[in-house]
Amino acid sequence: MTEQGTELRSAAGAREFLSPVQFQQEVRRVIRFRSQVLCENPLAEAVKRIEQNPAYTQSRLLTRILAALTYQQGEFRRAEIAALDAETLAMVITLMDAYAAGKSTRDEWIRAVDAANAAQVGADG
Repeated sequence: MTEQGTELRSAAGAREFLSPVQFQQEVRRVIRFRSQVLCENPLAEAVKRIEQNPAYTQSRLLTRILAALTYQQGEFRRAEIAALDAETLAMVITLMDAYAAGKSTRDEWIRAVDAANAAQVGADG
């Protein structure tokens, strides 16, 4: 294997991983052609959805998204956006907007992440 081939593969693989900010930009790009359903309290709705079905792939991803918004860290694959259905994508956009607007306190975000993580632990049994 040539050094150049290895570098190209590494560069291609690096593009597949997105920072939380890049992930948000990509979600907005994907959803811009879809109608969005607004919810009054997206934080509570997200936690409720996670608690109802914590083992679902979407719930696990939603938990990671909550944590990424709250702590401004994490890593996502571009392909993970495809795992979200239209309703969940709309919820993610609403969460991103709510975070940016400061509609909930930092403590509320931390409690939401803690509740989501607790639901995930319960699902893993």
